[in-house]
Amino acid sequence: MVVLFVGVFTPHSTNVAQARGFLKAGCSVYEYDYRDRAKSLGDSRRDDDLISTVKQTNPDIVIFSKCNQMHYRVIDECNKYSKTILWYMDAMNNFDQELIEKIKRVDWFVNGIEGVVPHGLEYNKNTVFLAQCPDEEMNFPLSIEYKYDTTFIGNIQPNNTHSDRMQYFEEVGFNHFDNVHGLEHNKVVNASKINLNFAHTSTNGASVRVFKILAAKSFLLTTPWEGMEEMFTVGKHLDIFTTPEELKDKISYYINNEAERLQICTRGHELVQKYMPTQWAKEIIKYVTQSI
Repeated sequence: MVVLFVGVFTPHSTNVAQARGFLKAGCSVYEYDYRDRAKSLGDSRRDDDLISTVKQTNPDIVIFSKCNQMHYRVIDECNKYSKTILWYMDAMNNFDQELIEKIKRVDWFVNGIEGVVPHGLEYNKNTVFLAQCPDEEMNFPLSIEYKYDTTFIGNIQPNNTHSDRMQYFEEVGFNHFDNVHGLEHNKVVNASKINLNFAHTSTNGASVRVFKILAAKSFLLTTPWEGMEEMFTVGKHLDIFTTPEELKDKISYYINNEAERLQICTRGHELVQKYMPTQWAKEIIKYVTQSI
């Protein structure tokens, strides 16, 4: 099977691991960095170039990774030659009219956030949830000493999907890192006894951060999200908190109960293996073969 993957292929992009997943699943993969091509050609000429690339490569699947600022006419043309999939990993804050026009046209609209699915179904009956995947070359266990008790890596500035993060930071206190990516991100996660995640306050779902932490065989404390129990068992693979007071209590408990914390790390790491890039790619392939 031939796959044309239209995404971003900078070193820390999740598309790198996803494309590798297709390769490990036995596909031939062409990578098309739509942002990089737009820098050299401009958006409109980039879209023309992408259409030409589809004609030349004759793929079985064209997968578009969000691809904001790409005109939907590209999908119209690709549908003449290939099955098309739109992969969307954001919450509802980026669900705009440009995206809707693309959703209407692709064969499958695949979401990394559960809460987006009902909105996608309004425009495309083939809308599904597929968990985001970590990168086995970037997210893995390290044998290093702990440097931090409790850490959060990510944006804590309040907005419509992160409105509670600053409150937790001010009331609880924890180590905070922003703009840490790739192998450096993995070092910080492995060096932390407890890693925090704050699900979108809209309860839409979990970011890829959850899977990166578990892939590193590290301990995860997170606010809950709708549908979480369908993937993880609280107290077995991870644990949750819902208030600053509860977070303080959970931090104290797990710092002082290392054996239990490490058992949860092990079970979370074992579970997340089914969400790695090759499995992610195989699910995409399954959707396409169902519609042939």
